[in-house]
Amino acid sequence: MREIVKFMVGGANRPIAQARLRRALAVVTKPYKIEIGAHRTGHPGWIGTDISWRTRYYMDATKPWPVPDDSASHVYADNMIEHIRMEPNRIMFREARRALAPGGKIRLATPDVEYAVELYVKNNEETREAIDRSAWEAHHPVDLLRIPFQECGHHRGYLWDFQSLSSELEAAGFTGVRRYDPGHSDDPNFRNLESRKSWALIVEAEVD
Repeated sequence: MREIVKFMVGGANRPIAQARLRRALAVVTKPYKIEIGAHRTGHPGWIGTDISWRTRYYMDATKPWPVPDDSASHVYADNMIEHIRMEPNRIMFREARRALAPGGKIRLATPDVEYAVELYVKNNEETREAIDRSAWEAHHPVDLLRIPFQECGHHRGYLWDFQSLSSELEAAGFTGVRRYDPGHSDDPNFRNLESRKSWALIVEAEVD
């Protein structure tokens, strides 16, 4: 019953949320700061878009964005890219590159598969601590591999390490790919945005 209600409310909300986004893009002073997959976080100064049934600003980032070329300074997505497959991610990266003005930046947060594998292989005290701290069911080191690939619908998306994400961002036209610790950035606009800090791969890139 809950899913039926969400489907019906989402269907009614979508055109309203799309129109609301168009109005926001018309009145907000450029350059925009756009968050993808924002749910209801509402970071001040950001236009937080999503495709959820109750989103305020509806935008499917895997399709052409209703955002003018070179009109944004920042694009951010927190734990979103692991939920979609490679080709939709490539569309999103290209659209972000198009929307960002020269000097603009993108920041992406996603589970770090390389780190999960390292913890599993180590099988030491750090591994045990990660198991004990896990927000998901975890009993053995193998769960450190199962969780990023299975929980939260990740099996339907694409999982990342630094090499693969760097390569795809560069293919989309970004430069200067760097990784950061959660909450940290050389750009104050990107600091302290992440909602989840464990096992996080944080990558930034820019537009020349």
